[in-house]
Amino acid sequence: MSRYLKIFKLASTAMNCRLANIQRCISVSAFQLQNLKDDPLKTPMPEAEKPASQSQTPESLTSLQRNLLELVTAEILEERRVQLQLQPPYKVDDFVGQFSGSKVELVRESNGERINIFFNVSKSVPRRSDETSDLSPVRSVPKFEVLIKRNDLMLSIFCVFKPSAFEDMDPESMEQPYQENDVFEIQDLSLYNHGWNDSCFTVDASLIDDDLQDMILETLEEKGITQEFAKKLSDFATAREHALYIEFLENLSKFTVGLPQPIKEANN
Repeated sequence: MSRYLKIFKLASTAMNCRLANIQRCISVSAFQLQNLKDDPLKTPMPEAEKPASQSQTPESLTSLQRNLLELVTAEILEERRVQLQLQPPYKVDDFVGQFSGSKVELVRESNGERINIFFNVSKSVPRRSDETSDLSPVRSVPKFEVLIKRNDLMLSIFCVFKPSAFEDMDPESMEQPYQENDVFEIQDLSLYNHGWNDSCFTVDASLIDDDLQDMILETLEEKGITQEFAKKLSDFATAREHALYIEFLENLSKFTVGLPQPIKEANN
């Protein structure tokens, strides 16, 4: 059963990203699936679908490989069925996004000031305990860095989503603007020239005066990084993480049958 069967509905106003259900070809052809079920096709296989000479034919697969292939193929089809795919231009409010595999960068420049937001969607979905029947929607909540640059001086603010940020929220309530519910908090800060290195001083936010923390949060709000923005960032990260998960399954199916195509860098 798909881990995204109960994926939440991303609000149309939550992101300035156009969402479209675009079908991509899965890595296992209809010919291979029919043969795995001992029901060969009645018509000859088209030339375009013939397996490469380096890959294994369905008859040469072991029983374990066949079972794995069938399972992965079913998972790909189910994940594709519920996928909400991001379409360019990738934007969260007035921040423009770009991808490098699992790394995501959001950028905004205005009035001689550049703001970058960095995060990685790998392992950004919290692990669930097998002992609980948690059926809440799957959501990516990556740690993210806000980098504010003025000339050569840079202020780095690392933020994390609170564990209870999206608890007990149905799709309808998630469309409403956040008012008192803070979904993220500051984890640590650093200030440096040019670029960060191990000698740059970093302070844990828990050691900072509460009033100072509030002022830093207000500074982020002035830059457009509000609690509502953080929700949109999580929505954006969730869609990206889901796309990469499907790509992982497709590459796993190729690996199982021995297809020679290398794993591509996911930049779009």
